[in-house]
Amino acid sequence: MAEAGIREHKKDQSVRKILKAALLVFSTQGFNGARIDTIARKAGVNKAMIYYRIGNKQALYQAVIQDIYQDRAVQLRREIQSSTTPEEKLDTYIASVATIMDAHPHFTRIMIREMVSGWTNFGPAIFEEVSVTVKIVQAILDEGVEKGVFTKTDPLAVHTMVLGALILNHLTQPVKPQIMAALNTSEAPSDISGFNKLVPQVQRLVVAALRPEAYPRKLQDVS
Repeated sequence: MAEAGIREHKKDQSVRKILKAALLVFSTQGFNGARIDTIARKAGVNKAMIYYRIGNKQALYQAVIQDIYQDRAVQLRREIQSSTTPEEKLDTYIASVATIMDAHPHFTRIMIREMVSGWTNFGPAIFEEVSVTVKIVQAILDEGVEKGVFTKTDPLAVHTMVLGALILNHLTQPVKPQIMAALNTSEAPSDISGFNKLVPQVQRLVVAALRPEAYPRKLQDVS
């Protein structure tokens, strides 16, 4: 099925079941290890339906990734509209990425697998979806530079920095109690679950790093 067709029908209950099952299988078994038969069983549909409604394994993988990126872009645009200052918009962007990631915990494992494999299974359509989010970040940073609250910075660097912090947080959840114990901290593991403490810290650090006063004049001139 063409990309436009997938977007048109993705609210269909059968398609939603297929995408949800595929996300789980791809995240646990990787692209090469995933089988359409397995995804069909988990989705409770006939294998032929997947081929008819979406396409082959590569098309299904692309559909899963695009579905999440499209949802994030729509949510991000909607939430940014209620923010006023560049700082608030940047905070909203970070919180929105965390919310989407929390809603799709298996997506982080797919991203890690792709990083390790050299992004071999990401096609042009997926990178186009990624660029939509980066363009949103670019607009926020440009506004911040224009208003004198941010120094000029590569939007992709900011985007990957935020993603890296949130993805690694997800992946280290199982060992956080051991890390906290090794640090000899009095903070209870339950107090650091999820994004309830991480997101405000990432927001504060990113905004602070973008302030013009955080950089010597020489570095600002280079950027």
